[in-house]
Amino acid sequence: MRFSWTWQLVPDECYVCGGELEKPVKVGNIGFGLHPECFLGYWRERRQVPTLGIKRSFGGTPLKTVNMECLQSKFSLNLTDGCLHECVYCYARAMPSSPPHGIFFLRSGIVERVKWFVRNARVVKPVYMSPVSDPLATGELAKLTVELAKFFVGEGIPFYLVTKGKVPLKLFKVVEGFPFFALQVSLNTLDREVLRLLEPNAPPPDLRIRNIIRAKNHGVFTVLREDPHMPFLTDSPEQIKELTCLALDLEVDHIVGSFVGMRASSVSHKEYLYFWFRENGMDWLIKKYEKLFARGSVISGYRIVDWRYRFEKLRQIRKLIVEVGAKTTYGLCMEGMRGLWIGDKCEGFRFPPVRRRDGKFIPVEGCGGECKVCTTPCTPRQVKLEW
Repeated sequence: MRFSWTWQLVPDECYVCGGELEKPVKVGNIGFGLHPECFLGYWRERRQVPTLGIKRSFGGTPLKTVNMECLQSKFSLNLTDGCLHECVYCYARAMPSSPPHGIFFLRSGIVERVKWFVRNARVVKPVYMSPVSDPLATGELAKLTVELAKFFVGEGIPFYLVTKGKVPLKLFKVVEGFPFFALQVSLNTLDREVLRLLEPNAPPPDLRIRNIIRAKNHGVFTVLREDPHMPFLTDSPEQIKELTCLALDLEVDHIVGSFVGMRASSVSHKEYLYFWFRENGMDWLIKKYEKLFARGSVISGYRIVDWRYRFEKLRQIRKLIVEVGAKTTYGLCMEGMRGLWIGDKCEGFRFPPVRRRDGKFIPVEGCGGECKVCTTPCTPRQVKLEW
């Protein structure tokens, strides 16, 4: 049988038990990089999901403009395909290039390709690290991220991170005083048991809170992403109040709110979430989700739960911010409901692209990074991609 390049990189033996794998390994439409029973057995025994990192040759464009309206103003940079955290709601696992569960691919040589791209570009958009994986999920990735941070700061390239991982102190020292960096920390509940269920391999909430404290101490623009909230698991009034009030006590600059969405074009995305609920004795939750999604709609290719349900929960975050008179702004991700925002930016900040002048990058004059209204958009075509 001829496999796709994704399955060709998956080992022929299960890396937990060492037994032979008959690829592709699937339960329904869900792909696994090992025996499903080994995957689940490991989880039940250790409360973690087994993962294997595999290096793959990466020959694509390292900085891309994603075909989503809210990402038109920036370049996306992913160091891996797939992610060590194995969050059960992860939309990236529904993408064609994503490896099966239990596997993630390290993009070999990605740092060198990024540096080459930037050094041969006339205009560079702000760099988003990274929309479909965590750039700090492992120690090796953290080293690469710090190296890229040094390069971006040295070149004057605006960039920002979204992470659940531990932010190295070295990174804060690199970006201290740099005006075009922001840190977004993803955390949707302070309940450790719920987090372990939803994000089996991700760090606990106290580590992520420490990231916020350190960021504030180094003068970094800091965002808490209450994202994505999971109905009936992370969004009780008590949970939302506890998390939001903690963020306000820490004086985060901005809060992003959103609810889980299911990639409409992918059957496996919803299948895996329900598979996980069943395997953890939560069949009752599947029935509730089916009702919420049936009353929902599709936004930017993702099926989301009922509007009224989301509105009441997301409004609570806004009310808590307003009640304490905080300077913290508030935005929503792929939710609409602009009336709930505090401020006019979904992520709380907007960096301009930079252009080369006399061998250095400087911000494009008069540009606020709003590419939807730009008549001369910055695109990868400005770089001649020859290697």
